[in-house]
Amino acid sequence: MGRRYRKRTSIVSDTVVIGSRLPWWGALIFGSLSFVLFYFIIPSWLEAKLATESQNMFYPLLEAFFGRRIHWFKWTGIACGLIGLFFCIRNYFFNNSAEYSERTIVGFFARMFGRDLS
Repeated sequence: MGRRYRKRTSIVSDTVVIGSRLPWWGALIFGSLSFVLFYFIIPSWLEAKLATESQNMFYPLLEAFFGRRIHWFKWTGIACGLIGLFFCIRNYFFNNSAEYSERTIVGFFARMFGRDLS
């Protein structure tokens, strides 16, 4: 019996697929909502969870763990916001759906610029 390989998905690549299929206003709304969710809401929730554990003896370990996750979520929020902005502009001028190669390039550049901006 052959091996089964699962395609690994990520939030950024799923956002690229969704944003490419929406109209320009839908891509703008989806990008804005995903930016707000990943950049503001989830990190503030994690910081509140961390603040409740301030008396724990493992607080420095938790602080390092949660700090890394907060950084990842902010990076994801920036990348999703850039994807939404790109597909808002692209879908305003071109009505056809983006092909696989274009979606791959957009995902790559969103990850790259998201790392620089975070």
